[in-house]
Amino acid sequence: MSKTEHNETIYILDQVTPKPGQAQAFLAAYMERYAPAARERGMTLINRLVSPPMWLKEQSNMLQITWSVQGAGAWWAMSHQGRRNPATREFWESVEPMIVKRHRSFLSDVADVESICNV
Repeated sequence: MSKTEHNETIYILDQVTPKPGQAQAFLAAYMERYAPAARERGMTLINRLVSPPMWLKEQSNMLQITWSVQGAGAWWAMSHQGRRNPATREFWESVEPMIVKRHRSFLSDVADVESICNV
């Protein structure tokens, strides 16, 4: 199936390692304070994964939260809106004491790369 310019899916993967015993509290804050604004920017929540698959008290869990947007235009719009919204920066600053490390990746199916790059 051939995809048009606006049908390619771009995934946004937030990988967060909260401090020991903080994974559930971080995830609750993320879902309550970050997720609504992400949805307003056109992001669709795909999944929330925890590794290992149990809440650890003495060690850190690793959370992988995956979002998606449809097409390069939606990605640019989402990214631009997030950078200009002080609430996004304020959220990440407020949860920083709970986090060991975090990383955001942008991914796509290899079949979509050519179309995404053709802007």
